[in-house]
Amino acid sequence: MFSGVSEFVIQGITDKGELFQQGDWATSLCNMLGTAGSDGRMVYSSYARPIMADGVHCVVVRTSLQHADPKAFEMIKHFVAEHHLKVRSGRGGRDAEGSVTGPHPVLGVERRKSEPQGW
Repeated sequence: MFSGVSEFVIQGITDKGELFQQGDWATSLCNMLGTAGSDGRMVYSSYARPIMADGVHCVVVRTSLQHADPKAFEMIKHFVAEHHLKVRSGRGGRDAEGSVTGPHPVLGVERRKSEPQGW
């Protein structure tokens, strides 16, 4: 799909430049690949994570999903095609595997603090 990258980003923007506003599509798409943890919270797959990029809901998908779960990869491709969503390349293999941070968080990194936040 993308040579030299280990991930791609599905943007919540249609090919006509309009915001895709079908509910919380990014979270729903990632929930389909996730599992419920022992505490009942959703645990996203390491292959797909919802993010916000420039104020737009997006999903970062690791290209290795194509080999790990071909059916899930096809389901994601079908979703993108059906809704005419824009897709761009993510970071290259080394960037996505390391702890480099930037506008697109590294997959598999827990960003929430485990202690109570007082609310």
